[in-house]
Amino acid sequence: MTTALPDDLLRALETAGYFPQTAAQSLARSLRGTEPVAYLVRPETTFDGPEVRRHLTVLVLTGTHLLITHLDDDPADALNPSQVVSTTERIRLQRITATGLSQVFDTDGQRSPAQEAEITLGMTWDGTRRVDVERAVCEDPGCQVDHGYTGTTSPSDLALRVSALADGAGAVDEALAFHDVLLDAIDAATA
Repeated sequence: MTTALPDDLLRALETAGYFPQTAAQSLARSLRGTEPVAYLVRPETTFDGPEVRRHLTVLVLTGTHLLITHLDDDPADALNPSQVVSTTERIRLQRITATGLSQVFDTDGQRSPAQEAEITLGMTWDGTRRVDVERAVCEDPGCQVDHGYTGTTSPSDLALRVSALADGAGAVDEALAFHDVLLDAIDAATA
């Protein structure tokens, strides 16, 4: 079962310019007959020496789910042609345990800025965790005993950065608007 995407979402995928038909196909399949309430399309290109890596993240909110689709280049090897990989995660709104919003304001030190220079949207639903491990040590500088390891775990589901300098002030406004609609939807789903 697939869903036809709204024209404005299709235009946003076309504007992003990274395999828009593939992104649309993945999203339509993941919607499973539900209608999008809001969306956010974020292209990202990184440069690693002579290589260019493209990435697209699309967030689509429905009345019951948050869909997160990632499209990435799959580097070619000697046996396979270059491919694009599309991965979509479908999260029930009730499963989202935390959201975060980091706002960065440029200031000249004299006045309060009116517009964010960049933001980072964060969401956690305990789908993945980041583990940071390091060798445990004791206070004795002459100690030769292996004390094992110590570490921390933290949620690491999604952090999406949007910059006015790189993406335009309109992109920051779009991301903030999506964030507001998402919070309202989570509140309604968990009430």
